[in-house]
Amino acid sequence: MEISMRISAVLAQAGDRVIGDVVATLDQRDQAHRRAPSPAERRHDVEHLFDLVRQCLQDGRADPIITASQQIAADRFAAGIDLADAQAAFVVLEDVLWRHLSAELAADQQLETLRLVNTILGTGKDALARTYVALAQGGSGTGPADGTADALTGPPGSAGPPGSASTDGTAGTSGTGGTDAPVDAIVQTAVQGKVGIITLDDRQKRNAISARMVTSIVAALASLRAQDMRTIVIRAAGGMSVWSSGHDISELPQGRRDPLGYDDPLEGLLRAIRTFPAPVVAMVHGTVWGGALDLVLSCDLVIADETASFAITPANLGLPYNTTGLLHFVGRLPINLIKEMFFTAASLDAQKAKEWMVVNHLVASGELEAATLELARTMATKSPMAMAVIKEQLRVLTDYQPIAAQVYERLQGLRRQAYDSSDYLEGLRAFAEKRQPIFRGT
Repeated sequence: MEISMRISAVLAQAGDRVIGDVVATLDQRDQAHRRAPSPAERRHDVEHLFDLVRQCLQDGRADPIITASQQIAADRFAAGIDLADAQAAFVVLEDVLWRHLSAELAADQQLETLRLVNTILGTGKDALARTYVALAQGGSGTGPADGTADALTGPPGSAGPPGSASTDGTAGTSGTGGTDAPVDAIVQTAVQGKVGIITLDDRQKRNAISARMVTSIVAALASLRAQDMRTIVIRAAGGMSVWSSGHDISELPQGRRDPLGYDDPLEGLLRAIRTFPAPVVAMVHGTVWGGALDLVLSCDLVIADETASFAITPANLGLPYNTTGLLHFVGRLPINLIKEMFFTAASLDAQKAKEWMVVNHLVASGELEAATLELARTMATKSPMAMAVIKEQLRVLTDYQPIAAQVYERLQGLRRQAYDSSDYLEGLRAFAEKRQPIFRGT
């Protein structure tokens, strides 16, 4: 409880600054994408969520945020707000809290602080997602807390009883490994024992990572977590030669705004996978392009067959990749390989990907599904609490690299010059017109 009291004391002093930062970030996000609530409504919502975090810290239990999140979900669903938008305040508050707290706490207190903040807001997001999904299916969405009320007493883990009814709103689930998704589903979920399977099936867009797909995957993760899945497999639908074509280019901003800001759908998906409290395995058959490679590398393990290839292509668009995304690559691959892949946009074939340890296992196409599920089932038999905390420790150790504020600002300034340039607009136009871009360096 000592660390909880210390965090509460810091928050008591920093409350106005934290709330102001969250409100400003959400206002900027809404101006860029959607209609915003009134300033008074926005501040009231953020203050309420901030107070819930403090109450959970003081009580040592997550009950307050679970109950409140269920009501938030009901209100947002009734207002026609999608799941990703409904969770926006949770996501932004988590980031702002961590920035403020890490600046005030000793190094030996920061990991436990991160765990507590992630646990509280993660429990709230999960309760919100379960309620939202249940409402989308026509249920009440106000079921029990599923064992999450004591989440602050240990490392973050799975919530929800096995077999609880929940899907992503666009796909069905089955306890026997099948699916009963509607015809227009772009994401399907299935269950095999304690292994949850998420299948990407947007053939029209070659599994481009659109806002719609991101919302569906994030909701699927919440659904499978609620069913106590111990391992998650992400795959493309059978018969597809492209695992994912990457970020949906049509949704990128047309200049004068960061194309890969914190609130970009792809960025939200990467955080959801990296913070999911169980192993996430990418099963790769086919080609992986652009931001989809960031998604694959954000998974904990990668199993691929000989059809797989991997390319990171922002240089083809004149798009300055963000520092967080580059850090994902630095945490997984040698720096010379990262430079070659980013500078040339050339693809890495399956054998080279194995040699460079982009993939853990390279198997024959006919064995891919069986090998992936065997590995997933093996991990599902291990201690979920131990795996959750080990995964979180490794994420923190690889994600949080110290960088001076002025250096970060300089990098952001350089990125801003690139995405404000005519080259970036030319890259987008050339992609839309299916031609080679002509970059002039201006």
